[in-house]
Amino acid sequence: MTYDKTELNFLERDCGLQFGEERGAKIFRRAAKLYGELVVTTDYKNDDALKKQLKGLVYPVIAYYKTLLAEGVREPEALEYVREEVKKAAKNCAEILDAQKRRFFPFHAFKRNIKKFMASKFPSADWKCTPPKARIGKVSFRVKECLYYKISKKFGCPELCFIFCEYEEEAFKGLAPAIGSRREGALATGHEACAFTFFKGRKA
Repeated sequence: MTYDKTELNFLERDCGLQFGEERGAKIFRRAAKLYGELVVTTDYKNDDALKKQLKGLVYPVIAYYKTLLAEGVREPEALEYVREEVKKAAKNCAEILDAQKRRFFPFHAFKRNIKKFMASKFPSADWKCTPPKARIGKVSFRVKECLYYKISKKFGCPELCFIFCEYEEEAFKGLAPAIGSRREGALATGHEACAFTFFKGRKA
């Protein structure tokens, strides 16, 4: 199983750059092997959206992080290596969001289609979101159950949840400047929910 079709499709190259050709190749092969094991041993509950998120981002990240720890990289350093890769993936996602919106993307159109946006970003049954609340110039909702939080805890690496949170924050920048976003609180820090607000920004 390879990383080619995941959001970390650049990982093989980056491992070579970070750790040298020989060690980098070893780390990547081990991560790819673990990734493959996670993919084939998971019950996706006939949920294509869940399968896409796990295979595309969550499992590639977990496999790489677990591999770094197994190779003797200390946790703080391993988290930073993973953070850099996830940040690249998030920027790619932001570029896709940016390309999908019109040049003068109005906030009212985004607000009108907020349920579709939520369904695209938090699609599977493992996400539980409150109905969006629309006010003048902003729309908000709360994530009460989070796939990233569940899976990170399940595999004994809850510290990764923060990195997945950073992924979403970076990805949502693709909506700027017409639409801004912020998150208050996080399940990973003991809050009851992750509270997202999207608000009217400025014209491009």
